[in-house]
Amino acid sequence: MSEGSISNEHQLNIAIIGAGIAGLVAALTMSRAGARVQIFEKAEELTEIGASIQLSPNATKILQTLGLEDELKKHWIEPHSVKLTDAQTLRIIAEVPIAELAKNSWGAPYAVLKRADLQHVLYQAVLADENCSLHLASSLNFDGPNRLSIDVAAKMGVKPDLIIGADGVWSSVRKVMPLTGHPKFGNYNAWRFNADLSARAHLPPEISSSRSIHVLMGAANHTAIYPADDNGNSNVIFITRDKNDKPETIKFDKAISRYDLHPNAVHMLQSATELGCWPINQITDGTWNNGRDMVLIGDAAHAMMPFSAQGAAMAIEDGYLLSKMVTDSPYLISDMLQKFEKTRKARITKVKSRTAFNRFAYHAIGPIKWGRNLVLSRKSPQSLGRGLDWLYGWSADD
Repeated sequence: MSEGSISNEHQLNIAIIGAGIAGLVAALTMSRAGARVQIFEKAEELTEIGASIQLSPNATKILQTLGLEDELKKHWIEPHSVKLTDAQTLRIIAEVPIAELAKNSWGAPYAVLKRADLQHVLYQAVLADENCSLHLASSLNFDGPNRLSIDVAAKMGVKPDLIIGADGVWSSVRKVMPLTGHPKFGNYNAWRFNADLSARAHLPPEISSSRSIHVLMGAANHTAIYPADDNGNSNVIFITRDKNDKPETIKFDKAISRYDLHPNAVHMLQSATELGCWPINQITDGTWNNGRDMVLIGDAAHAMMPFSAQGAAMAIEDGYLLSKMVTDSPYLISDMLQKFEKTRKARITKVKSRTAFNRFAYHAIGPIKWGRNLVLSRKSPQSLGRGLDWLYGWSADD
């Protein structure tokens, strides 16, 4: 067997750098296919801020396949719908019945949960997997690709067949690979809040007490309100356009004064518990693999703007599909990395296009805003849902 080829007689040894969502999903999928996986994470413990994330059916379908749905159901909420709302008037413009469509059209739940809860469930599954090993507080040599490979091999006790960089926007693996993209501030910041019933008391009842996701569309801003639990608490993300990529210099009162929001929406934001402000970064286009034995996945490869709520879903798709392509194929790993990158770039490009369209629609002003509201109000919920079939109905096994 030639070096780098895949054989049923050879147990693949996989190194994954980064124990985020993409890395943990890749580890579980590789392990289920018989590979031996070692994960290297620089943090001393896995901790995530408790903000909520959306998991659309293209992601939850994979988590079902990994046998994690029962455990995740203890943590997630399945919202009834996504309601698009005018941030100036608080009038609901359009609604997508995602719970119904998820059940009848997309084949898996649409869920909202805390990122920390998702990572914890994945982490516990990795700990219980005899083919997986997790090394926390791990320090690796990133002075170049050869030194990284040698260091990883020394720590694994065997030369890895594949090194997967799943270490996020500020990836160290990406820095040792040729012709990769680089982080770029996207001119937007994300303010995160926890909002209980009292903070939302001045909002209309269909927003304040709803189990739906609400997107308040404003001029150069939008606010997403997610149900956080069954006690009426919500997570709120306020996305604002700002050329300053240093959020510690931004005061919230000054930031919110720039935008024309309904007074009750302002009251909610000012009454909620502020968790902080984060700049939104994306990765410019570039290669995702070194042509031999290294590949990037998740935010390390293609961090994108959040206007389609697909960051976590794309990371899950990446980890699962890469693992399936590498472990199911008789071809050289280097060939499969090229195929993986080509396949995923086509998908990511389409998602980014939808994301750019959503940003344009959510943040519309003037006549464009009125045209948006008119078009959306005339569309049926079912037709709005059908426009998402390509995104939410995706399956790695198709």
